Amino acid sequence: GVGTADPQGSTYSLPAGPGRSMAAYVQSARGPVVIEDYTTEDRFTVPEMFLRAGMQSGVAMVIHGRDAQYGFLGAHTRRKRVFTEDDVHFLQSLANVLSEAVTRTGAEAALAASNRLGRLILEAVGEGIFGIDRSGRITFVNPATAQLTGYPADKLTGEDPHALWHHSKPDGKPFPRSKSPILKVLADGRRRHVREDWFWRADGRIFPVDYVVTPLLEDDRICGAVVAFRDITERKKAEKALTYQAYHDELTGLYNRAFFIERLERAMRAARGEGSGHFAVMFLDIDDFKFVNDSLGHTVGDRLLRGIAMRLWNTLDPGDVIARFGGDEFAVLVDGRDVPGKGLATAERIHEELKKPSRVDEFEFYLTASIGIVGDVAGYDGVDEVLRDADTAMFQAKSRGKGNSEVFDRAMHDRASERLHLETGLRRALEHGEIYLAYQPIFRLPDRRTVGFEALARWRHPSRGILSPAVFIPVAEASGLILPLGDFVLRECCGRMRQWLTDHPGAAGMSMSANISAKQLMQGDLAARVGRILDETGLDPRHLKLEITETVLMENAEMAVALLTRLRDLGVRLSVDDFGTGYSSLSYLRRFPVNELKIDRSFVSNMDGNPEKFEIVRAIVQLARALNLDVCAEGVETEAEFDGLLSLGCGLGQGYLHARPLPADEARMFIPAPPA
Repeated sequence: GVGTADPQGSTYSLPAGPGRSMAAYVQSARGPVVIEDYTTEDRFTVPEMFLRAGMQSGVAMVIHGRDAQYGFLGAHTRRKRVFTEDDVHFLQSLANVLSEAVTRTGAEAALAASNRLGRLILEAVGEGIFGIDRSGRITFVNPATAQLTGYPADKLTGEDPHALWHHSKPDGKPFPRSKSPILKVLADGRRRHVREDWFWRADGRIFPVDYVVTPLLEDDRICGAVVAFRDITERKKAEKALTYQAYHDELTGLYNRAFFIERLERAMRAARGEGSGHFAVMFLDIDDFKFVNDSLGHTVGDRLLRGIAMRLWNTLDPGDVIARFGGDEFAVLVDGRDVPGKGLATAERIHEELKKPSRVDEFEFYLTASIGIVGDVAGYDGVDEVLRDADTAMFQAKSRGKGNSEVFDRAMHDRASERLHLETGLRRALEHGEIYLAYQPIFRLPDRRTVGFEALARWRHPSRGILSPAVFIPVAEASGLILPLGDFVLRECCGRMRQWLTDHPGAAGMSMSANISAKQLMQGDLAARVGRILDETGLDPRHLKLEITETVLMENAEMAVALLTRLRDLGVRLSVDDFGTGYSSLSYLRRFPVNELKIDRSFVSNMDGNPEKFEIVRAIVQLARALNLDVCAEGVETEAEFDGLLSLGCGLGQGYLHARPLPADEARMFIPAPPA
């Protein structure tokens, strides 16, 4: 009979005895087990069925497979018999035959199952898989190969894949068989992974592939290879998109800072190799662009930036590179022999281009840019130094006013260092109370009665003494410190005016003037900030006058109208400062909700001896009268100037003739007594 062994092929090592089964004993034995008499057997418990069947003698053994025990083979008899060595040998031979039969049957079944699984895998995978023989001819293909290449699967066996889809490079030039990684594997037997190559479809189109070629060996001899490939079109698109994102500005589509720095590094290496730097670097900042975002929102600002970027790009020559560094800052790499000259010429074209109006919906913008230029890079070791000096030149240009360019020179380092020291000191001064206000009386010309004051910031510097606004206000503007400084001035002068109104009945009709900078005006919340300060100090808005320069108003006229309207609605008075130095449009001037024009001191100075100045002042006074505005002359220093202004009908004046800027305790002495 044939029995079944433990499915795991386990070997037991229990001690012999009646408590042990016959199967366990035979399975643990090293060879055939001979039983001379079942009735007296004490090595194991004799199966009950053997005793019922009257079995007397027998022999049993395990059928061993290659990796497991397949079962048992036994011969049993109802009469006592001594099994000879030949009997046992015969049974062992029979067990071996059975083992081979079972092994072969299992292997064939396993092979069939493996073949079925292999076919299913080949048909299911999305990768193309094909085999080639020693001569490079196709031996099999899976459906994906046919789908990807466009050739019918049943027509590919025996064909040359190199001739079908690997015959040419993407540019159409022939690709020699000797260069083919696929065919090289047949020659040297080395597995190859090609991460990017190109195959041709049956319709003549090309597609990118990633493939692995694995040699097939038989008795250590190369008999062919298997190629597994996949279409990497989507991967290439993703890589291209990632590369674009890595080197382009998302908003404008221009190159970004990372690309510009890499390009500049290459240019500098090339320049050092040639012995001269035939390129210039320009750093460009759109003047007062923050005003657009703060007043009209980032949606309008972003659309305006996209338009600016395209216009800047169109001004450049082929070979020049422009990148957006962030915000409203751009960098340009200008290529050419006469780079300092070409850099200035390019900057001039940019200035001219930006003079043209930009429109976003109903808004019209007249923009300017400050541009710093580095034209000679021969002495530079790194990109950071070039960008630092271009930035320094840009700030120098900005300090001269909007819409200017500057070529960097070494002396700028000293000025930049001075500016940095002033900025650091100014930050400290705001924190430690070194800033204070002086008050210059404003008087009525006909009776010389003081009717108000202008608050002017002063800096009590710990080592340099008293610094005038002309020294530190440009630094405050450039650094952004003008915002906390402006808030300080407003809060201080409003509090002072509130105190004087309380202490001096004669101040009842007076006003306090404070200057509003371009950056303050461009803060979209200026009206709200002024309102909060008025509430905090308890000052009636009618006693506050805000002075804003004509140039600042006209640079962003449409937005200025809206902002001035919000300020007027608070109840404060508004004055156009430095009038005559800008380029006011009469149509806008009529729309500005202002109360006063202040004649710039440059027209008042020596007007009595300069007919041209005299006529300019006359025109401004007449214009103010026509627009029903008050007019105040700045810088009145002589009696002759006073007389000339009075003869023209100018109502108010301010200057050293009446009083210079004074500390608060001295300024309050100019508050007149109340009328009788």
